[in-house]
Order: sequence, then C-alpha cells, then structure tokens
Amino acid sequence: MSVRLEWCGRTIECDARGLETHHGRVRASAEAALAAALDATGKRVELDLVGVKAVRAFDGWVVVVRINGAAKGRHYKLLGSASCEEETQLSRTSAIAVLDATNRVLERYVTAAL
Repeated sequence: MSVRLEWCGRTIECDARGLETHHGRVRASAEAALAAALDATGKRVELDLVGVKAVRAFDGWVVVVRINGAAKGRHYKLLGSASCEEETQLSRTSAIAVLDATNRVLERYVTAAL
C-alpha cells in the first residue's frame, strides 16, 4: 500500500506491505500513512499503531485507529476515525483515520520541521 501526503508544497510518500486480505490492506494503509506523517515531522515524535478496525455501520463503513504517541516527555493516546460508503474506499479511509487521530499532535511538530 502506498500513501502520499502533502504539506506546504512538500510531498511525502511511504509504502507498507500487508496480507492481501480485507484487514491486511486496511492495516497496511494505516501503517503507510503513519510512516509518512512521521517523515513529515522529521521524526520529532514517536507514533505506534496499536490497532485498526474497519466495521460495517448502517449503509457504509467506519475505520477506527488507535495510536500511542510520545514527544518531548509527553505521552498521547490517540483515537481517530473516518467513514466511507464503499468497501473499495477502505484503504484511503484508513489513512484519513490515522490523520484524524494524529493531526493536533503532528501539527505542532510538522510546523517546527519547516
């Protein structure tokens, strides 16, 4: 799975591999998004993917991620989610859920990296 993030004209692309299963693709996308986010900060923050889950809800899907983070002596327990209508959109939705979980923490460190 490949994820590309853009920030202030800078493009960061990262890849992650997983099993060719429903859960494997969702997890690989989350891992790739997390790697790209870490690259954007210049690795000033530690982020570990605890878990990712895609669930069918009503007429669509919801992806939920749990991430543990640490930076400058502070520890974070982060939770993010994103929804989509089609199963084919789950990989993209997984990456968005990672950004939802990490956006406030990363903003501090991405800005400092520029």
